[in-house]
Amino acid sequence: MEYALEAGEFTVYLQPKYSIATEEIVGAEALVRWIHPEKDIISPGDFVPIFEQNGFIIKPDEFVWERVCSLLRKWIDFGLSPIPVSVNVSRIHLKNNRFIATFDRLIEKYGLDKRLLEIEITETIDNINAENMIKSLKERGYMLLMDDFGSGYSTLNMLKSTPFDIIKIDKEFLNEFMLSDRGKKIISHTISMSKDIGLGLVAEGVETKEQADFLCSCSCNVAQGFYYSRPIDIDAFEKMVFPPMEA
Repeated sequence: MEYALEAGEFTVYLQPKYSIATEEIVGAEALVRWIHPEKDIISPGDFVPIFEQNGFIIKPDEFVWERVCSLLRKWIDFGLSPIPVSVNVSRIHLKNNRFIATFDRLIEKYGLDKRLLEIEITETIDNINAENMIKSLKERGYMLLMDDFGSGYSTLNMLKSTPFDIIKIDKEFLNEFMLSDRGKKIISHTISMSKDIGLGLVAEGVETKEQADFLCSCSCNVAQGFYYSRPIDIDAFEKMVFPPMEA
């Protein structure tokens, strides 16, 4: 693990987030990829759970955070209009507040508007310490995204008091509930209710035109998923978003 990190085998891919109405790219999620010299790309599903278990996940997480901040700075220095990029915070970070100082340091080092660096935290994290960390991030002015909404302990009461700015509708929640008229109504009302209380929405795992059209009819603004684009390397992403730009 240590050797792979030092040897530059980890890299950042970006999955675009699209406006459903206009099909324009309005953001991205940063995802780590391990490109092994012999095994090629190792799936995150194969190494992230292990890294979370043994604690190593902190290092690739921080690598991604810094890479994204340097990328945002590059876009600004090129005179481009940067789009927000979200990064993931693994649950191990929420055991202490050291990671918050890391974010603050990176924002200062690269001279960024905090709104450009969006922070994704899974909604299944439900302990007091995690809540305090999330509130501290909110107080510092970071844009917070609740990842995997609908996959865990989601409740109406949680939505009422959440410090998050945006909820990301979980892929499995979308797939399962779209199988019936009743499920579609639940999705529609969840979207409507969330917007009514001032929360932004991103639908994850959108894979079909049917899903995109349905979400559009429900006034869900933003989506990401294979229907629009798989995660791609930074050069490819820049060519999509800034066509004349030479990466």
